[in-house]
Amino acid sequence: MLSNPTFSRFSNIALLLWLFALTQSVMALLGVFSVKQSDAERILFGIVELATIALLIFNAFAIKRFVTKHDCLAASYFSKICLYSLLLCAAGDIVNRNFPQLFYQYDNVIKHSYLADSVLFFFSGYLILAIAIAHFALKNGLSKRLVGITATITALIALVTYHDMHLTGAAYLLTLATGAYSVLVSILALSAIWLIKSLQAYKLPMRIWCAALGLVLAMVADAIIGKFWIFGNEGQGYFPLVSHINWIIYFASQALIQQLPIGLLQLKLASKPD
Repeated sequence: MLSNPTFSRFSNIALLLWLFALTQSVMALLGVFSVKQSDAERILFGIVELATIALLIFNAFAIKRFVTKHDCLAASYFSKICLYSLLLCAAGDIVNRNFPQLFYQYDNVIKHSYLADSVLFFFSGYLILAIAIAHFALKNGLSKRLVGITATITALIALVTYHDMHLTGAAYLLTLATGAYSVLVSILALSAIWLIKSLQAYKLPMRIWCAALGLVLAMVADAIIGKFWIFGNEGQGYFPLVSHINWIIYFASQALIQQLPIGLLQLKLASKPD
Protein backbone atom coordinates (compact mmCIF):
# COMPACT_ATOMS: atom_id res chain seq x y z
CA MET A 1 0.00 0.00 0.00
CA LEU A 2 1.17 3.54 -0.72
CA SER A 3 2.69 5.38 2.21
CA ASN A 4 0.82 8.17 3.94
CA PRO A 5 3.44 10.82 2.93
CA THR A 6 2.65 9.99 -0.71
CA PHE A 7 -0.92 11.17 -0.16
CA SER A 8 -0.07 13.92 2.31
CA ARG A 9 2.11 15.99 0.01
CA PHE A 10 -0.89 17.09 -2.08
CA SER A 11 -2.90 17.97 1.03
CA ASN A 12 0.07 19.81 2.54
CA ILE A 13 0.51 21.88 -0.62
CA ALA A 14 -3.19 22.78 -0.60
CA LEU A 15 -2.96 23.76 3.07
CA LEU A 16 0.10 25.93 2.50
CA LEU A 17 -1.58 27.68 -0.42
CA TRP A 18 -4.68 28.34 1.70
CA LEU A 19 -2.49 29.79 4.46
CA PHE A 20 -0.90 32.05 1.84
CA ALA A 21 -4.37 33.10 0.62
CA LEU A 22 -5.39 33.71 4.24
CA THR A 23 -2.30 35.88 4.76
CA GLN A 24 -3.17 37.93 1.68
CA SER A 25 -6.67 38.67 2.94
CA VAL A 26 -5.63 39.35 6.52
CA MET A 27 -2.98 41.83 5.36
CA ALA A 28 -5.60 43.57 3.22
CA LEU A 29 -8.08 43.64 6.11
CA LEU A 30 -5.39 45.18 8.33
CA GLY A 31 -4.75 47.88 5.74
CA VAL A 32 -1.31 46.75 4.60
CA PHE A 33 -2.75 46.86 1.09
CA SER A 34 -5.31 49.41 -0.04
CA VAL A 35 -7.08 47.83 -3.00
CA LYS A 36 -9.86 50.42 -2.97
CA GLN A 37 -7.79 53.59 -3.19
CA SER A 38 -4.79 52.60 -5.29
CA ASP A 39 -5.24 51.14 -8.80
CA ALA A 40 -1.67 49.84 -8.82
CA GLU A 41 -2.10 47.99 -5.52
CA ARG A 42 -5.54 46.73 -6.58
CA ILE A 43 -4.18 45.24 -9.80
CA LEU A 44 -1.10 43.80 -8.10
CA PHE A 45 -3.21 42.30 -5.32
CA GLY A 46 -5.56 40.74 -7.88
CA ILE A 47 -2.63 39.25 -9.80
CA VAL A 48 -1.22 37.72 -6.59
CA GLU A 49 -4.62 36.18 -5.80
CA LEU A 50 -4.88 34.74 -9.30
CA ALA A 51 -1.32 33.41 -9.08
CA THR A 52 -2.29 31.61 -5.86
CA ILE A 53 -5.27 29.95 -7.50
CA ALA A 54 -3.00 29.03 -10.43
CA LEU A 55 -0.72 27.18 -8.01
CA LEU A 56 -3.78 25.33 -6.69
CA ILE A 57 -4.56 24.34 -10.29
CA PHE A 58 -1.04 22.93 -10.65
CA ASN A 59 -1.67 20.90 -7.51
CA ALA A 60 -4.94 19.59 -8.98
CA PHE A 61 -3.09 18.65 -12.16
CA ALA A 62 -0.45 16.82 -10.09
CA ILE A 63 -3.20 14.98 -8.23
CA LYS A 64 -4.73 13.91 -11.54
CA ARG A 65 -1.39 12.59 -12.83
CA PHE A 66 -0.78 10.70 -9.60
CA VAL A 67 -4.27 9.20 -9.27
CA THR A 68 -4.58 8.07 -12.89
CA LYS A 69 -1.51 5.85 -12.44
CA HIS A 70 -3.53 3.62 -10.12
CA ASP A 71 -6.41 1.26 -10.78
CA CYS A 72 -9.27 3.29 -9.32
CA LEU A 73 -11.86 4.49 -11.83
CA ALA A 74 -13.74 6.70 -9.35
CA ALA A 75 -10.58 8.49 -8.19
CA SER A 76 -9.36 8.96 -11.76
CA TYR A 77 -12.76 10.26 -12.86
CA PHE A 78 -13.02 12.79 -10.03
CA SER A 79 -9.41 13.92 -10.43
CA LYS A 80 -10.41 15.13 -13.90
CA ILE A 81 -13.74 16.58 -12.79
CA CYS A 82 -12.14 18.49 -9.90
CA LEU A 83 -9.44 19.86 -12.20
CA TYR A 84 -11.89 20.98 -14.90
CA SER A 85 -14.20 22.48 -12.30
CA LEU A 86 -11.34 24.46 -10.77
CA LEU A 87 -10.21 25.69 -14.19
CA LEU A 88 -13.70 27.01 -14.95
CA CYS A 89 -13.98 28.65 -11.54
CA ALA A 90 -10.54 30.24 -12.02
CA ALA A 91 -11.87 31.89 -15.18
CA GLY A 92 -14.65 33.31 -13.03
CA ASP A 93 -12.04 34.53 -10.55
CA ILE A 94 -10.41 36.55 -13.33
CA VAL A 95 -13.73 38.26 -14.09
CA ASN A 96 -14.31 38.95 -10.40
CA ARG A 97 -11.01 40.83 -10.10
CA ASN A 98 -12.71 43.49 -12.27
CA PHE A 99 -9.47 44.84 -13.69
CA PRO A 100 -11.28 47.16 -16.19
CA GLN A 101 -13.38 48.64 -13.34
CA LEU A 102 -16.80 48.00 -14.85
CA PHE A 103 -19.83 48.95 -12.75
CA TYR A 104 -23.62 49.13 -13.20
CA GLN A 105 -23.50 47.04 -16.38
CA TYR A 106 -27.08 45.77 -16.15
CA ASP A 107 -29.00 48.49 -14.31
CA ASN A 108 -28.65 51.46 -12.00
CA VAL A 109 -29.20 49.37 -8.86
CA ILE A 110 -26.40 46.80 -8.65
CA LYS A 111 -22.93 48.40 -8.66
CA HIS A 112 -20.83 45.21 -8.70
CA SER A 113 -22.82 43.55 -11.47
CA TYR A 114 -19.61 42.21 -13.05
CA LEU A 115 -19.95 39.44 -10.46
CA ALA A 116 -22.93 38.17 -12.44
CA ASP A 117 -20.71 37.94 -15.54
CA SER A 118 -18.58 35.34 -13.79
CA VAL A 119 -21.63 33.15 -13.09
CA LEU A 120 -21.23 31.52 -16.51
CA PHE A 121 -17.88 30.08 -15.43
CA PHE A 122 -18.72 29.24 -11.82
CA PHE A 123 -22.07 27.75 -12.83
CA SER A 124 -20.38 25.48 -15.37
CA GLY A 125 -17.61 24.48 -12.96
CA TYR A 126 -19.92 23.63 -10.08
CA LEU A 127 -22.53 22.02 -12.32
CA ILE A 128 -20.17 19.34 -13.63
CA LEU A 129 -19.05 18.67 -10.06
CA ALA A 130 -22.61 18.34 -8.74
CA ILE A 131 -23.63 16.08 -11.65
CA ALA A 132 -20.56 13.89 -11.16
CA ILE A 133 -21.27 13.45 -7.45
CA ALA A 134 -24.96 12.73 -8.07
CA HIS A 135 -24.04 10.11 -10.68
CA PHE A 136 -21.48 8.56 -8.35
CA ALA A 137 -23.95 8.45 -5.45
CA LEU A 138 -26.68 6.86 -7.57
CA LYS A 139 -24.22 4.31 -8.91
CA ASN A 140 -23.31 3.43 -5.33
CA GLY A 141 -26.89 2.71 -4.36
CA LEU A 142 -28.35 6.05 -3.30
CA SER A 143 -32.06 6.22 -4.12
CA LYS A 144 -33.12 8.31 -7.12
CA ARG A 145 -36.20 9.26 -5.14
CA LEU A 146 -34.08 10.57 -2.26
CA VAL A 147 -31.86 12.57 -4.61
CA GLY A 148 -34.87 14.04 -6.42
CA ILE A 149 -36.80 14.98 -3.29
CA THR A 150 -33.83 16.50 -1.46
CA ALA A 151 -32.77 18.44 -4.58
CA THR A 152 -36.29 19.83 -5.01
CA ILE A 153 -36.59 20.89 -1.37
CA THR A 154 -33.13 22.46 -1.44
CA ALA A 155 -33.93 24.36 -4.65
CA LEU A 156 -37.13 25.76 -3.12
CA ILE A 157 -35.33 26.87 0.04
CA ALA A 158 -32.61 28.49 -2.10
CA LEU A 159 -35.20 30.43 -4.12
CA VAL A 160 -36.96 31.67 -0.97
CA THR A 161 -33.63 32.76 0.50
CA TYR A 162 -32.65 34.44 -2.75
CA HIS A 163 -35.96 36.30 -2.88
CA ASP A 164 -35.34 37.72 0.59
CA MET A 165 -32.01 39.30 -0.39
CA HIS A 166 -32.96 40.32 -3.96
CA LEU A 167 -33.43 44.04 -4.60
CA THR A 168 -36.36 45.52 -6.49
CA GLY A 169 -35.22 47.12 -9.74
CA ALA A 170 -32.37 44.69 -10.40
CA ALA A 171 -32.13 43.78 -14.09
CA TYR A 172 -33.99 40.67 -15.25
CA LEU A 173 -30.89 39.06 -16.76
CA LEU A 174 -28.86 39.61 -13.58
CA THR A 175 -31.73 38.25 -11.48
CA LEU A 176 -32.08 35.15 -13.66
CA ALA A 177 -28.34 34.41 -13.60
CA THR A 178 -27.81 34.93 -9.88
CA GLY A 179 -31.07 33.19 -8.95
CA ALA A 180 -30.24 30.07 -10.94
CA TYR A 181 -26.74 30.10 -9.51
CA SER A 182 -28.09 30.29 -5.95
CA VAL A 183 -30.06 27.12 -6.60
CA LEU A 184 -27.03 25.35 -8.06
CA VAL A 185 -24.61 26.13 -5.22
CA SER A 186 -27.25 25.04 -2.71
CA ILE A 187 -27.56 21.70 -4.50
CA LEU A 188 -23.76 21.50 -4.62
CA ALA A 189 -23.72 21.74 -0.83
CA LEU A 190 -26.44 19.08 -0.70
CA SER A 191 -24.27 16.81 -2.84
CA ALA A 192 -21.91 16.57 0.15
CA ILE A 193 -24.64 14.62 1.94
CA TRP A 194 -25.23 12.46 -1.15
CA LEU A 195 -21.51 11.69 -1.28
CA ILE A 196 -21.20 10.71 2.39
CA LYS A 197 -24.45 8.75 2.46
CA SER A 198 -23.52 6.74 -0.64
CA LEU A 199 -20.29 5.67 1.09
CA GLN A 200 -21.73 5.09 4.56
CA ALA A 201 -20.89 1.37 4.40
CA TYR A 202 -17.17 2.24 4.50
CA LYS A 203 -14.86 3.82 7.01
CA LEU A 204 -14.20 7.03 5.17
CA PRO A 205 -10.76 8.65 4.96
CA MET A 206 -10.60 12.16 6.38
CA ARG A 207 -10.00 13.57 2.89
CA ILE A 208 -13.50 12.57 1.78
CA TRP A 209 -14.97 14.36 4.79
CA CYS A 210 -12.80 17.36 3.93
CA ALA A 211 -14.07 17.34 0.35
CA ALA A 212 -17.65 17.25 1.64
CA LEU A 213 -16.89 20.27 3.83
CA GLY A 214 -15.43 22.00 0.78
CA LEU A 215 -18.70 21.53 -1.11
CA VAL A 216 -20.59 23.20 1.73
CA LEU A 217 -18.07 26.05 1.99
CA ALA A 218 -18.52 26.75 -1.74
CA MET A 219 -22.17 27.56 -0.99
CA VAL A 220 -21.20 29.67 2.04
CA ALA A 221 -18.70 31.67 -0.01
CA ASP A 222 -21.24 32.44 -2.71
CA ALA A 223 -23.95 33.24 -0.17
CA ILE A 224 -21.61 35.90 1.23
CA ILE A 225 -21.10 37.31 -2.27
CA GLY A 226 -24.84 37.48 -2.93
CA LYS A 227 -25.86 38.89 0.43
CA PHE A 228 -23.05 41.40 1.02
CA TRP A 229 -21.28 42.04 -2.30
CA ILE A 230 -24.00 42.02 -4.95
CA PHE A 231 -27.19 42.97 -3.08
CA GLY A 232 -25.68 44.30 0.14
CA ASN A 233 -25.79 47.96 1.14
CA GLU A 234 -28.73 48.63 -1.21
CA GLY A 235 -26.77 47.33 -4.20
CA GLN A 236 -23.55 49.23 -3.41
CA GLY A 237 -21.93 46.21 -1.78
CA TYR A 238 -19.48 46.13 1.12
CA PHE A 239 -16.36 46.10 -1.04
CA PRO A 240 -13.50 45.39 -0.44
CA LEU A 241 -14.18 43.98 3.05
CA VAL A 242 -16.46 41.21 1.88
CA SER A 243 -14.15 40.27 -1.00
CA HIS A 244 -11.33 39.45 1.43
CA ILE A 245 -13.58 37.40 3.71
CA ASN A 246 -15.01 35.58 0.71
CA TRP A 247 -11.53 34.78 -0.64
CA ILE A 248 -10.58 32.99 2.59
CA ILE A 249 -13.67 30.77 2.51
CA TYR A 250 -13.73 30.26 -1.26
CA PHE A 251 -10.07 29.25 -1.46
CA ALA A 252 -10.56 26.84 1.45
CA SER A 253 -13.48 25.23 -0.38
CA GLN A 254 -11.44 24.69 -3.54
CA ALA A 255 -8.45 23.32 -1.60
CA LEU A 256 -10.71 20.88 0.24
CA ILE A 257 -12.71 19.74 -2.80
CA GLN A 258 -9.54 18.74 -4.65
CA GLN A 259 -8.83 16.19 -1.89
CA LEU A 260 -11.76 14.04 -3.09
CA PRO A 261 -9.90 11.90 -5.66
CA ILE A 262 -7.11 11.19 -3.17
CA GLY A 263 -9.69 10.17 -0.58
CA LEU A 264 -11.40 7.85 -3.04
CA LEU A 265 -8.07 6.26 -3.94
CA GLN A 266 -7.33 5.77 -0.24
CA LEU A 267 -10.74 4.17 0.20
CA LYS A 268 -10.12 1.80 -2.71
CA LEU A 269 -6.70 0.76 -1.41
CA ALA A 270 -8.00 0.30 2.13
CA SER A 271 -10.81 -1.98 0.93
CA LYS A 272 -8.47 -4.28 -1.03
CA PRO A 273 -7.81 -7.65 0.63
CA ASP A 274 -4.30 -8.11 2.00
